[in-house]
Amino acid sequence: MHEISIAGAIIDSVLDAANKNGAKKVNEVFLEIGELTALNPGQLKFIFETITKGTVADGARYDITVIKPSINCKKCSYTGPIGFFEKLHFFLPVIKCPECGDEYVEIIAGRECCVKKIKIS
Repeated sequence: MHEISIAGAIIDSVLDAANKNGAKKVNEVFLEIGELTALNPGQLKFIFETITKGTVADGARYDITVIKPSINCKKCSYTGPIGFFEKLHFFLPVIKCPECGDEYVEIIAGRECCVKKIKIS
């Protein structure tokens, strides 16, 4: 459950930004989380709510956008989504070109984990 350490780092950033801007309250936090990070948005929200008790971010709303993985193939120039396969009721990513099958690809989306915007008062 790596969500705890990631959530802690995100909240540290949010609280730092709030402090630097003289916020009395953090109302909303907008995040982008890539599917390839394997972070669970529901678990993140629960952790955020738990670790922000008694801070200016207590009661804040968390708007999490999940970014789908996308690649660029170095061999055939394919740019687009990747495939997934199911194993033991989990969908696992296939990090290779769905067009030519080559594994020499650049991941251009899906690994994000960033705070995009914070609404404060």
